[in-house]
Amino acid sequence: MENWITVISFTYPQEAYLAKAKLESEGIEVTIKDDLTAQVNNFYSNAIGGVKVQVKETDVEQAMQALLEAGYIKEETTPTPSFISEFDKKTSRLPLIGTLTVELRFIILITILIMAIILPVIFLSV
Repeated sequence: MENWITVISFTYPQEAYLAKAKLESEGIEVTIKDDLTAQVNNFYSNAIGGVKVQVKETDVEQAMQALLEAGYIKEETTPTPSFISEFDKKTSRLPLIGTLTVELRFIILITILIMAIILPVIFLSV
């Protein structure tokens, strides 16, 4: 008896059946688990771990490659630095506010920037 391995899970059964059709077109034997539970009450789907697409243990690599090529699985890429992480790196070295949380540093610096713009306008208009 071969072991069945879950290669991917979905919230809705129809998504799992589309993936099953793709894998079967590649010649991979597939079974779907927990689809009836999700059909009866789809709110249970996340609680039970979704509708699972399972393949035989010997076919896992081939199935993962087929799902990757079909776009069901996204390749892991290194994320580009976000604005927050860049802001954190640059402002953590500032004296006095460098030890505060990123959110507080952001608020303080925006406040300083706004005051630097508004105060000269007020003094020049008087």
